[in-house]
Order: sequence, then structure tokens, then C-alpha cells
Amino acid sequence: MSSEPLYPNYLPTRPDGYATPTALPPFAGDEPGLRADPAKPSLLAKGASVSCITPRIGTEIRGVQISQLGKEGLDEIALLAAERGVVVFREQDFADVGFDRQREIVKHYGPLHLHPTMGYPEGTGPEFHVVYADEKAGNLRTLLGARTTYDLWHIDQTFTPNVPSTTFFWVLESPKAGGGDTAFTSLTAAYEALSPAFRETLHSLKLLHTSASEGEVRRVGAERALAEAINATHPLVIKHPVTGKPALFVNPTIARQVEGFLPEESQNLLSFLHNHIRSLDFSCRVRWEPGTVVIWDQRSAGHSAVPDFEDNERRHMVRMISYGSQPAPVSLSE
Repeated sequence: MSSEPLYPNYLPTRPDGYATPTALPPFAGDEPGLRADPAKPSLLAKGASVSCITPRIGTEIRGVQISQLGKEGLDEIALLAAERGVVVFREQDFADVGFDRQREIVKHYGPLHLHPTMGYPEGTGPEFHVVYADEKAGNLRTLLGARTTYDLWHIDQTFTPNVPSTTFFWVLESPKAGGGDTAFTSLTAAYEALSPAFRETLHSLKLLHTSASEGEVRRVGAERALAEAINATHPLVIKHPVTGKPALFVNPTIARQVEGFLPEESQNLLSFLHNHIRSLDFSCRVRWEPGTVVIWDQRSAGHSAVPDFEDNERRHMVRMISYGSQPAPVSLSE
């Protein structure tokens, strides 16, 4: 690949080097989706094209510019993402509105996560997470090493008391020969697919979440990742703060131990649940087109990169994560 990146000012830099993960203190998280008009007049305006990706997860919208929405419209996005898991906006100018406007929009949803290891555009900061792959930088397959498959289902950065909520991911450049999609799975539909008796068993359980994730161990080494690890415990089944629906809050790369279980017991239960959330029955795959912005609620949906593109192809993306409230358990009476 000889061409120059389409967005050189978004190339990843890390002049300060890798940082220690941030131990974010608990706070009373704001939930913009609770303020939204359920009719969503800004998103369902005249001229907008709105369609479901599948009945269980994903909505695609054309004819609405995120950058032109007011606070009410941004609140509606939070509500729709909570309800549908993931919202795909096509034909957006978001990649060209500048760092300040991008930061302003995403910060509407809560404090921004500062990633300790990923690169960010020069002149910005670690609230911008650049996901970049080409023939020199490699990609997820390079990071994870030899494997038979490279799906990596997860929820981002759940190792603090407050967890990520409304998250933005936008494309700058995608592989010309195709591939490099992102897959999403509904954590609410995954919960609903389980039997009532099994769901009741899960309600009392908690998971230990750690910043020493599989990806961080690969990036900085096991010794450093474990020494700097931040840990939090969350219910295995949470009540979504906006929809009130139960969600299966499992995170294969970060939450790897059931509190109070022996290792073999924990491994067997989590192995089943991790395979369960991969089901095509409640997942979707989003293909990146120029101008695409994907917004999802990390309490409603898990995701995985699909690094199936050619090794010499460029894939250039940016992610920004806002924090929401602290996960709450589901009452057995609900």
C-alpha cells in the first residue's frame, strides 16, 4: 500500500507513552436517554430514512446529521441506542467537523474515558482512541498473535464503578478490498433467550472486572498489566438505567471471575455465557462506508472487531467513550 492516509491529522500518536489506567472515582452518572422524548422527533424527522438491521438489534439512519442536532436530538440518540443496542448513522460529516466539535458532542453523554495505551491525534488527548491498521502498524491479528479465530467479544473499559455508556465510533478510511466490519450483540436479547430458572440463578452473581484485559496484557505485558490493574465488581445481570430491561453484563476480555466461585466453576459458567452472546440469533454486523458513525450503548450491546481484511490494507477509525451510571442489579421481584 503506497497511498497516504486520507486523514493524516488523525494518525495515532502517544508522546507521553503508555499511562497507568485511571482509577475513576464513583460518581452520580447522568443518563441523557431519560430526558429524551420517546417519540424521537429529531431522529424521525421528515426526510429521514430509518430501518432495523435485525428485529433484535441495530437501527440504521440516513438523512439526519449528528453534528446539526441540538441537545434534545442528542438525548434521543442515547434513548435509541439504549433501546436498540446500536445505531448506525450513514452519510455523516462527523469526521470533518473538527476535534473540538467531536469532543463537545460525545461529552454531552458524560465524562470521557482516557485510554491509557491507545494512540490519539496530535494536539488532542487520550479521550480520542485511534484504531489504526496498515502494512506497518499491523492489526488485531498482529496484536493477538497466532489464533484459529480472531473475534474478541467485549464491552469497553468496565473495570471502574461507573461504566461506559453511549459510545461513538467513526470511520476515516476502510479497507478497499472489503472486510474490517464491526459486529454487535444484544445483551438484553441474550438475557431473554435464557430459561427463567437459569436467569434467576444468575441474578445473585457478581463478576470481577479488571483492567488487565487480554488486549492490555498483549500491549504492555502481563507483569505490568497485573501490577497496574484496576478492579471493580458488577452484577452479572444489570438493570439498564434507561430502559429498565435486564442485560447480561458479561465481558469476555475483562470480567473473567465469578465472585465466590471456585476457578473451575467460574470458567464453566463464563465459557457457556461467552459462547451464548456470540449467537447470530441476536447479533448484527455493521459494514463501514464513507461517512459512517456508529453509536452504541455499552450496557445494551457487546461488540467485536472483524479483522478479516488483507494485512496490507488500511483501516482508520476513531472511538470516543462516555461514562454513565454505576450498574445496578435486577431485583428478583421484577
